[in-house]
Amino acid sequence: MQSTELAIDRRALLRSAILLVGGSMAGLPGEAFAQGKKLTKARFFTPAQYSVLDETAEIIIPKTDTPGARAAGVPSIIDDLMANWASAERGANFRALMDDIDRRALAAGGASLRALPPARRLEFVRAYDAEKIGAKDPVYSRLKELVLTTYYLSEAGATQELRYELVPGKWEAWTTIGPDARAWAV
Repeated sequence: MQSTELAIDRRALLRSAILLVGGSMAGLPGEAFAQGKKLTKARFFTPAQYSVLDETAEIIIPKTDTPGARAAGVPSIIDDLMANWASAERGANFRALMDDIDRRALAAGGASLRALPPARRLEFVRAYDAEKIGAKDPVYSRLKELVLTTYYLSEAGATQELRYELVPGKWEAWTTIGPDARAWAV
């Protein structure tokens, strides 16, 4: 017998999980995680800034045997979050960050981030990442946090990157983990 009080949909579960994790995204718009929703164009960032966000997110979480950030829709979710949820100050900081990444790529490699060859893009973003994390840049750290959070809350991140078990088995204090083992989504 199932109680209607206990029935919960996926979006409500995600909102609750976010509140439990820290609540920093309490105003998260429900449509950001709408199943299958992908923006066809940026709503918050300029096309050039969105291109930098898209490439940076894909370098942070690249496609391997599981989908990368781009395939999971991370850039469009972040764009949607900035358009619907972020304060004007945070939005301005994120726009400035995308401009800074592109400007520094141009200075370092002679071309915008997307115009650099793939190996140079990876090299540049790794160096930029090391510098910003070393300097404890709060805006860049927040970008990385949003990329990771939106990826692992996406369907691809929660079901393909992480292992999903609808009904967990028994607890075993000692178990052998093979090379194909993944972390658990639930």
